[in-house]
Amino acid sequence: MLEAATKLVCAGTSDTSEAAVSAALAHIRVKRVTEEATRIMRERLGDDTAPAITTGSIYQIWPAQADFQADLLFHLTGRQAELVPGLPESVRRFKEAVDSGTTWQEALNDVLTDNHENHRVDPIYRVLLGFYASAANPRVRDALGHYGESFTEVACEAYRTLLDVYGLRMRAPYKVEHLATTIAALLDGFHMRWIAGHPNLEDPEGEDRWSLATRAAVMVFDQFTEPA
Repeated sequence: MLEAATKLVCAGTSDTSEAAVSAALAHIRVKRVTEEATRIMRERLGDDTAPAITTGSIYQIWPAQADFQADLLFHLTGRQAELVPGLPESVRRFKEAVDSGTTWQEALNDVLTDNHENHRVDPIYRVLLGFYASAANPRVRDALGHYGESFTEVACEAYRTLLDVYGLRMRAPYKVEHLATTIAALLDGFHMRWIAGHPNLEDPEGEDRWSLATRAAVMVFDQFTEPA
């Protein structure tokens, strides 16, 4: 029975039908969405008697539930693609760090620590991880691709600032996109291991505001770059 169930579970990873989108968000029911949307609207208006949002109004915008779920996928991945801390905040920290004599290693660790701590507890990130099992579906794959591209684009801007203010450049033949992609993939692995409660993730040197994740990311950054 367990072998049969395993085959059925694994078969779902190659499902390209719209059912794959529905499966990823099966617990999101239109009725519950309208109830929560009504609560949010009335709270913002300060009027508990405002007309309720109906399921009919949702179907006027999204004729099929799969259409709504596909847009929800893009909305969730778009939210998650935002850099934490944000790009302006990251740029500000890097510029202030170099002015204060802080090493680039410490400056990078400062920003990546906040990123790592945020992703470990962010519910949207945890939901996003579940989408990968349904990536055979084109809509799911497009949403995940949009997330990856958007996040990489913003991360590249942050890393370019760090390179500029500290007089560094990318080591040939690497580009900043390779750096951003590699560090993001590295941190994704550490985020998941932390969520799952794996051991040996603390900083080997025992310093506050450092972790094995940020030590590894700093090493990657060092190998991909050189003095300008």
